[in-house]
Amino acid sequence: MNVRGLKWTRGYVVCSLKGKHIELFINMTIKKQLKIWNIKIVNDSQAVFSISLENFFKLKPILQKTYTRIHILRKVGLPFQLAKLNKRKGIATGFLLFFLLIYLLSSMVWTIEIEGNQTMTDEEIFQAIEKLGIHRGMFKFQLPEDTVIQEQLGSNLEQASWIGVKLKGTHLLITIMEKVKPDEKPLVGPRHIISSKNAVIYRILAEKGIPQVKVNDRVKKGDLLISGIVGNVENQEAQELVAAEGEVLGVVWYESTVTIPLKQEWKEYTGNRVERKYLMLGNRVLRVKGAKDIPFSQSQKQYDLKQISWKNYVLPIGFLDETILEYHNQQRVLSVSEAIKLAKNQARQDLRTKIDEDSNFKSEKVLHQSTENGKVTVKILFEVLENIATTQPIVQGE
Repeated sequence: MNVRGLKWTRGYVVCSLKGKHIELFINMTIKKQLKIWNIKIVNDSQAVFSISLENFFKLKPILQKTYTRIHILRKVGLPFQLAKLNKRKGIATGFLLFFLLIYLLSSMVWTIEIEGNQTMTDEEIFQAIEKLGIHRGMFKFQLPEDTVIQEQLGSNLEQASWIGVKLKGTHLLITIMEKVKPDEKPLVGPRHIISSKNAVIYRILAEKGIPQVKVNDRVKKGDLLISGIVGNVENQEAQELVAAEGEVLGVVWYESTVTIPLKQEWKEYTGNRVERKYLMLGNRVLRVKGAKDIPFSQSQKQYDLKQISWKNYVLPIGFLDETILEYHNQQRVLSVSEAIKLAKNQARQDLRTKIDEDSNFKSEKVLHQSTENGKVTVKILFEVLENIATTQPIVQGE
């Protein structure tokens, strides 16, 4: 503890000293080893100083010998604060009960979160947890050991391969790792592989079945790519029907028309923000922190609501965090070349949402462009390399 804190804990008083022998009084206190500090000489007959509460009561003999009088200006420290609280027992009791309530609330489990489960439902896991006597609102010391929770939950949840338990504050986190079952290949009947789109064959790889097209062949949607009929084509008895398998990559064409305004506007956030907190009671909110007025001419608001829950019930009580972000509207005028570049990127992004993730752009070409009414309209042709194979069941008697 530092010296200042020690003085406050023991208590001290700030005194006014009056008399003709101020210097003699100070010399006698030093001689008696009664420590005083913050000595200020007001005039020849008056001074101000501080002294500990313990030494204050030892000043009477010195006051009598030096014919000086003393008056307390201020009382500082813990003993005086306790004396005030003793006079106001109701307030002291309220503070004590408040801190006791905070301690009790922080000693309880208020939220139970489950993560990692995919096939198992939260309700199924919560039922297994409640069988162990674990629930929201219980005291932390009532929780079983982590290893006990892991073992008992593992025996109740057959699909779990590993269970993790972590208690952080009033939050209990249960992490579930489920057993991984090997994917079972579905049984499929005899089938062909046909084209799903109009395309030019780029590569064909037949694992089962007979290829019916070659590289650089142009095919239409529905054309046969890999036949599931193996054997003598003329003799049906010598034929074998199989489930054709393979990969066929084709070059597919897509046309896209995009219009880009030459005058661009957007929001640019400055990084300045104002945060406000509200107490929510039912449909009403009460601001408990943050300024009333917004100092920004242009701003956007974001909200984060945290409600208090008890067991499986969400109470109409919570806290609402409001974040107000300042922004400025920015403008610029694009050149035609910049607009065309932006149109290509936008068309490519739009097309990416319509094709498979494994597809690759092979090339792109601007077919037509026009500028009218402050806007650039661009027509673009894309060549995309993608898997065009899809299956078609073989009907008996084909």
